[in-house]
Amino acid sequence: MKKILVITSLIIAFAKESKAQTYGVPDTLAYLQTIVTNKAQYIGQPFAVLLNDLQIQVKFFFPFASLPYDKIKETSTSFAFYFPQTAEDIYLTYPHLEIYWQTPLNADQSRALRSQYRTVGWTSAIANFYANAVISDIKIRE
Repeated sequence: MKKILVITSLIIAFAKESKAQTYGVPDTLAYLQTIVTNKAQYIGQPFAVLLNDLQIQVKFFFPFASLPYDKIKETSTSFAFYFPQTAEDIYLTYPHLEIYWQTPLNADQSRALRSQYRTVGWTSAIANFYANAVISDIKIRE
């Protein structure tokens, strides 16, 4: 009887452990590498498609306007999965998923959103701003 109870307990414990693993991402970098490996399914798609597929939640973002002649055009954005509590914690936001846009976004709008929500990092308003932007490439920033 004790053996049956022990075996049943072990089966339940393993079932809970395997179920927990399907809902979490134990290694952020390895997970992001799988997204980059499979980026072909997201290129040409709106960001909302990728956002809906992510198994981890975006917590922070960094808009980049990399055209020296036009700083209003956001050519890429890094999305982080940790929200830093202080400026010294910025290093904890790595690795990021950097998304390059098919058509540059308005960097002024991104900066305004980032400033407006600086204490919370990521909101539905920010997600809505990026939702329809079309992805042209995906990379990892470590």
